[in-house]
Amino acid sequence: MNDLELELRDLAAHLDVPPAPPLLSVVVARLARRRRRRRMLVLAVAVGATALVVAFAVPGSRATLLRFFHVRSATVTIIDKLPPLTSHRSLGDPISPNLASFRLLLPSGRRPEQVYAGDGGYWLRYPGLLLFEFESGEGPQILKKAGLGTGNVEYVRVDGEPGIWIGSRHALYLPGGPPVAAGHALVWQHGPLTLRLEAAVGREQALAVARSVH
Repeated sequence: MNDLELELRDLAAHLDVPPAPPLLSVVVARLARRRRRRRMLVLAVAVGATALVVAFAVPGSRATLLRFFHVRSATVTIIDKLPPLTSHRSLGDPISPNLASFRLLLPSGRRPEQVYAGDGGYWLRYPGLLLFEFESGEGPQILKKAGLGTGNVEYVRVDGEPGIWIGSRHALYLPGGPPVAAGHALVWQHGPLTLRLEAAVGREQALAVARSVH
């Protein structure tokens, strides 16, 4: 070992050199971030594709997709023209509330006139109000169309959970049925459930009812 090597070794003993970073964990974390970004991109593409299918594939609708809104198990598309709609709506089979497969949520101070099992969830009918509940990921995808210029559609929050307010006449699509005419509606998440409230009320009143659900 020459003099230069001896001097370098002696210098190293007096230097405060930080330990080398754990390269394996850094690389793994970076790959995980890339995978998450890729999954988010795939999800965005899938949601966009669903909205396009809804907008263009419905018979009788020459819709031009203008904008779409999405929360879990629900997509709202804004189009230039609504398709032909029916006003008839079958809610399913009447049942006792205690026969539901999960604990039904009720607005504070209200009891339903009737509960129906249908469309992969449960319809709760009240005077002037209709509430639909289903387990997210288990029930149907709620698909809606709102005509441009007929009202407003916007994202809202219900006790911190995401939702969509539709302040206009629109079309409601559920699996296996024709598009049905619907009025003002609020769709939101509540834990593992997705709920849809339809009533002839404004945005703030609908949000107040939704916040009282327990």
